[in-house]
Formats: sequence, C-alpha cells, structure tokens
Amino acid sequence: MNIGGGAGAVLGSMSGISNLAQSLSARLGGSIGSYFEQLRPASFRGMQFVSLGADGTFGRRNALHEYPKRDTPWSEDMGRAARRFQVTGYIVGDDVIQKRDVMIKLCETEDTGELVHPTYGRRTVSLMEFRVIERWDKARYFELQFDFVESGERVFPTAANATTNLIASAVNALGLSAAADFASRVLNTLSYGAAVVGMAVNTALSWYTNAKNIVGDARNLVRLVFNLPGAFGRFAGSATVPTFSKYPGGPRASSLTVDDLIEQATQARTAVSTAASTLATAAAALGTNSTAAFATAAQGVASAVFAAAPAPADAIRLLTSLATFQPATPTTSSVIGVGMATMQSACGDLFRRAAIGSAALAASQYQPTSADDAAAMRDALAALIDSEIEVAGNQGEDGTYGALRSLRAAVVQDLNKRGAGLASVKTFSMKAGLPALVLAHRLYRDAGRADELVAQVDPIHPAFMPLSFRALSS
Repeated sequence: MNIGGGAGAVLGSMSGISNLAQSLSARLGGSIGSYFEQLRPASFRGMQFVSLGADGTFGRRNALHEYPKRDTPWSEDMGRAARRFQVTGYIVGDDVIQKRDVMIKLCETEDTGELVHPTYGRRTVSLMEFRVIERWDKARYFELQFDFVESGERVFPTAANATTNLIASAVNALGLSAAADFASRVLNTLSYGAAVVGMAVNTALSWYTNAKNIVGDARNLVRLVFNLPGAFGRFAGSATVPTFSKYPGGPRASSLTVDDLIEQATQARTAVSTAASTLATAAAALGTNSTAAFATAAQGVASAVFAAAPAPADAIRLLTSLATFQPATPTTSSVIGVGMATMQSACGDLFRRAAIGSAALAASQYQPTSADDAAAMRDALAALIDSEIEVAGNQGEDGTYGALRSLRAAVVQDLNKRGAGLASVKTFSMKAGLPALVLAHRLYRDAGRADELVAQVDPIHPAFMPLSFRALSS
C-alpha cells in the first residue's frame, strides 16, 4: 500500500485549496486568520479525507396535529431534533483502493465514532449511511458521501418520588388528624368530671406500661450484641466482621463495648419512662384546652419506643404490639359511664395511630433482604393500617381516614420501590448435601456469600446444608 503517495496527494490538494483561499482572500480584502486558519483537517475515526462540503440539518421535533373542520393545525413541540450532517469528500492517490477499503471497514465498525469536520469541529456521531462514488473519467479519485447523526449518551429519563419523605409527611398529617378527631370526640365528655379524666389516666397507664415492658424484653436486649466488634457465631451475629450470621450485611467499623451498649440500652429505657411520665401527667391534666398536649405526649411515647429499638425491624415488631392496643375496662350504661367509654375508645384510637405512624417511619428505614421480604413487610404494615382505616371509617372520622389511606399508599409505594431491585427467594434442590461455601460458589459464583446463604437456610451446620432449601435466586 503506497500510503506516502496518497498522503502526499491529499496534502497537495489541501495545499492547493489553501493557496486558492489565500488568493481569494487577498482579492476580497479579507484576512486569512479570520477564517481559513480555523479550518481543521477532516477525518472519521482517525481516517483523513478531503472535505468538499457539508449539509447540516437542525431544528425542533414538532408533531403536527390537524383537525376536521379546522383550517389551522397545531404544532406540538417535542424537543430539539437530532442534528444531522451530510458530508461530501474525497480520497485520492495510487493507493485509493486500499484507502477506500479501510474507510469501509471503519464505517462498518460497531458503535459511535468521532467525526472531525473543518467547521463543525469534533463530533460524536452515528453513521447512518456511507456511499463511495467511482467514475471512469476520474482515476485515482473516489468521492465519499457520509450521512451522520449526532449521538448522545445512553441515558434513560427517570422520575421517582422521594418515598421516605412521603412517609414522613403522611405521618405528620396522621398525627394532626388523629389529634383533631380525638379532641372532637372527648370535648363534650370532659364536662362529666373526674371519672372521665380518670378513664383517660387508666387507659394511658395500660398503654405506656406495655411500652415500658416491651423495650426491655429479652430479644431486644440480645440484639444489642449485634453491634459489638467481633464474631459471636451465626446465632448471635456480628455487624463488624463477616461471619455465618443470621443478620447478613457488610462489615462495618465499631468501637463499642459492652458498657457502651448497656449505657445505650439504659438511656433508651429511661427515655421511654420519661415519655410515659409525660403522658401520665398530660392525662391527669386533660381538659378542653389540653387535648393537643395529650396527643403530643402519646406520640412522644411511640417515638421513644422507636428510638429504643436496636434496628428498624425490632422497632416495627415492638410498635406493632402497641398498634394493636384495645382497652377493655368495663363501663356502665349511665351518662357518665357512656362518657367514660367514649374517652376509653378515643384514647385507644389515639394511641394506636401514634404507634402506626412510628411503625411506618421505622419501615422507611428498614432494609429488606429480598423482594419477598419487602413484600411481606409491605403486606404486614398494610394490614395493620387497614384495620385502623376501618375503625376511622366506621366512626366517621374523615380526616384520620384520609390520612391513614395516604400513609398506606406511601408505605406500599416505598417498599415496592425498594423491593423491586432485589432478588426474589426461590427453592433449590440438590442431589447431595454440600457445604455452604460450595453452594454459594455454585449458585452465585461468589463463595463470599456463604454467610448470607447460611443466614437464610439456617442449617444444623454450615458444612451440611439440606438437600432442599429456599434462598435468594441471584
């Protein structure tokens, strides 16, 4: 291939064009530096050619709508149109056939390429069509015609709601609506005196006593060990080192000690006790002007229980028990007895809704391990909220009814969104019992996921996995 001869011919042609440009510039009184020095040698994917001209197509993408019996159409702007460049050039020389074949190969190469145009500069383009024109009367000269279109990054438009913020907003709305409905139900009954207020005190006592008890349950205390540095086996788990843990997750640094954990647990229980005392004080002072303070104190107890849980999953478990609270103190059919029953029912509704709101906030921080886990958590919380929606609807509490429906929609949307990107759980059947390391490599091509596999299957020993088990599909 005589590349030197071809290159010399191309450079000679460009030199001739430059001389012609200088001559024209001198006759027209222009400056060569004002235009011709800005021109760049034309090339596509590094292969140079001489550019004879180009047609550029620009504009907007408009969808034209024409209607019967209407003379003027309506043009709908759909955004900027793709920029198109039709470039004409040539190659010349004794090796023109070889250069043509190289250009054809470059034009048939997959993906986008770089076009350098004398005036448009460097452009990332996709080649739509390439034509080579040969004429018998123009030996050693092939004309090239390119049809380019601009190429952008492969980015798809996305639009997503901040589902965590939606839950927080829905919880705030639920708190306000629950407080307003509580006030509207008990304002008249408060005029019956101390017996009705005493019922509020007793109902609050029953609810916050349950809250104080659950934050100190054995499971809640055992879960504190999870945050200690070190390995404690797969039954206790560890957040700081990879182990055969029942709480799978990446290792994280931790400098906590047993004393630190005891201090944290003590402070959490103290915070719940303080919130309970605040609720008791608000219940004893309940009057027509203090219903809002009573509702705020109830929400404070639920928030303290949430903060006392070692993890969001524990918070949901604890708050679910508070969200199913049903006071059942016997009352009479007298006027005061009916007022006491109304107060008891209204307090129970207020307490359950405070717990539901905190449970929804905990769900927004919960990290599901699989699509099935996210769906199970979604269904459990939806059922919890549905039961309270039915109560609010039967009692004609429109504000709380609407707030609960909005909260349910936000929780479902959040867990659906976060669960959509997770693998599902499927059943695997093996012909022989294999160690977890072997199965992790066989199923996931990653032996490092053996801990995760053991956590899901919970075998007698990681070296002897069962023949059939359920685990993540990928």
